[in-house]
Amino acid sequence: MKKINVLLLLMVLATNVYSQNTSEERATKITNEMSEVLSLNAEETSTVYEIQLKRFNEVNTVRSSYAQDPETKKAELKKVYNRLFGKLKNALDKKKMQQWRIYKRNK
Repeated sequence: MKKINVLLLLMVLATNVYSQNTSEERATKITNEMSEVLSLNAEETSTVYEIQLKRFNEVNTVRSSYAQDPETKKAELKKVYNRLFGKLKNALDKKKMQQWRIYKRNK
């Protein structure tokens, strides 16, 4: 019985490990989605990838740093997302940002 419990626990832990994506994978996924939806050129795609990668790294840092303080974590994450919006707004033109907002809203 003990062996079965240990085996089940290991299976659950292994599943959780495999289901977590790295910052690079997440940045690539969202960049590819944006590139497809907005028809980004190579330079824009590269810029968006760098912005998204930095965002996911910052989010991971905030979540680990403020794990015990949910209010501060929420405020810091909001700052990260506001910076993301500003950087994307500077990297892409207004029309593409509107297209992205509409796409995300309808998704």
